[in-house]
This record gives sequence, C-alpha cells and structure tokens, in this order.
Amino acid sequence: MSGFTSAYLSTRLSIFSNRLIDFDFLTKLFDLDLEQILTHIATLTGHHYSLDSKDSSSIENQLANNAFNDFQLLIRPFSGRERRFFFYAIRWFELVNLKVLIRGKFSNTEIYIIRQQLIDLGDFAELPLKKLLDTEDTHEMLRLLETTAYAGIVRQARQVYEEHGNDLFLLDATIDRSFFIHLKQRLQALDNQDITQVSQVMGVLLDRFNLLWLLRYRFSYHLSPAKSYYLLTASGRTLHSANLMRLAKMDSVDEVLSALPESLQKKLSGLNTICEIETALEYSTLAIASKALSKTNLVSRFFAYIILREAETKFLQALIKGKQLKFDDELIRQAVVGFK
Repeated sequence: MSGFTSAYLSTRLSIFSNRLIDFDFLTKLFDLDLEQILTHIATLTGHHYSLDSKDSSSIENQLANNAFNDFQLLIRPFSGRERRFFFYAIRWFELVNLKVLIRGKFSNTEIYIIRQQLIDLGDFAELPLKKLLDTEDTHEMLRLLETTAYAGIVRQARQVYEEHGNDLFLLDATIDRSFFIHLKQRLQALDNQDITQVSQVMGVLLDRFNLLWLLRYRFSYHLSPAKSYYLLTASGRTLHSANLMRLAKMDSVDEVLSALPESLQKKLSGLNTICEIETALEYSTLAIASKALSKTNLVSRFFAYIILREAETKFLQALIKGKQLKFDDELIRQAVVGFK
C-alpha cells in the first residue's frame, strides 16, 4: 500500500470513527421520541433516516446499508490477503440473514414473516435470498445453502438442529462459532505485524463468546464438560484451550468466575447472572476496540471499526424498532442495554 493510499485510508478511518456515537450518549436516546432520535443520529453521524409506518424493517435496512457504504470506501484501498480478510469479516452482518432463514425454515415460519426480518445488504450479499425463500422445505433450503460461501457453517447448524431441535440459542451460537473459526484462519494469512495487532482485538472478542457459550452450555443447557468444550470456537487472547477445558469441568457459575484469569475476574467482579456477565463482556470488548482506533496499524483499526459499527447498528436497530412497535421504554432499555 502506497504512502498516499495509507494516508487516505487513515484519514477516512478517522472521519468515520469520529462519527461513531459514544455509548454514554446512546443510552440517553431512550427517553426521546422517534423523530428526536433520528434528528440526533443525523447530527452526530451525517446519516439521515426516514421512517416507514408500513414497514418496520425499513430502518434496519437503512442502518445496515449506510454501514456497508462506509465499509466499501474503507475496503477499496486494500488488496490480496487483507481484502479477503475484511470481506469475510464484514460477512458478520450477513449472519443475521443466515440465522433468520435457518430459524424460520426450521420452525415453519410464514415466508412473509421471514422476508420482513431479512436485511438488504446490497453488493455485499452472498446469499441468494429469493431462491432460498422459494425453496419448498428445510432440506431443499439446506442443499442450496451448502452451495454458498456458508456451506461449512450450514453443515454445523444442521448437525446441532438434528441433535437438539429448534433451539435458537444453540443454532445462533453454532453459526457464530463456525464464522469465528474461519475468520481466525484468514487472520493467520496476514503479515505478522497485522496478525499481532488484530489479534489483540479479535482475542478479546473470542474470549467474550467462548466464556458466554461455556456458561450457557454448562449451566443453562446442562451439557457435559466435554460437549461444552467441543462447541466452543477458536481460543482467544486470555482464555486458551487449556483454560477453557479446565473451566468446562467446573460445577457452578461462581466457580468458573473465581477461576478466571485476574484480568477477567476484575471485569466481572460482583456479577451474579449470565445476562449481567454478557453485558459486561460486550462493553469491555467495545472498549478494547475503541482503543484500537487510536493505534497506527490500519488493519487493526479497520477491524475495530467494523466491530464498533456493528454494535452501534445493532443498538440503533433495536432501539428504533422498539419505539416503532411502541414497546415500554424500560423493556426497550433492558433488551438493548441489558442490566441496569
């Protein structure tokens, strides 16, 4: 990458990063009405959104499409291994559609309801949504999915479905698990310096998912230690394979928390439920990603931006949809932010 291109990308990243809405400000949006929320978003980000009273998915598509437009500008200067890594990383957004399709077909949900839940990803879309929606049954849809870039992920999801039935958490976790395994494989193809920098952010992300999945598998689903460990994804920054195997053998949430490395213990001190732990880990991950935005390595900065933009998009989609459906403000707050 030339010096000019690096300078251009660094400037673009700085501009887009400065448009990210601070989390403390996001939480202040709960008390506003829809029009006020959209006005604040436009002021802070430069993106203007319009409501469609007949289509609650419209705002979700607008938020996603604006994120993808920015990603397209940022990914353009990259080539080769870096470009392939980022194209795969951005597929994290499309996992939403993959989950909607699999859950919808497995549970015999009406096609029009599935269609309403899908997000239009424009040029970044890999899934042939129309063909998938037109399939006659689950097996035909799975056969078609296995011809796409998500073949490996789909095979894992089918295996979990056959073993555990239509369990939404297990299906979602299986899809995410396979995605992160493949993402880490693509990370290993980058230059050593990029691997080191990106691993600092990705490692925290993997620690977050592995710990949450381990807790849910063991204490919500009561799976065996061996099965729980097998269902985890690639090891992260702090929780390596040996740590995770040892934690999987413990008999309570408190026992797992007390056996964590000191850095994680401090972050989770005083928490009692898995939901509280999930929220704390997510905030910690976003804090690490925010710090990475100030570093000099462009690959890690862009990866951190993807994580933060995905979190912001998900937050705003849930908030605005909750407001559109006239849910209670406290219910929206708990659904979006978690524990108080």
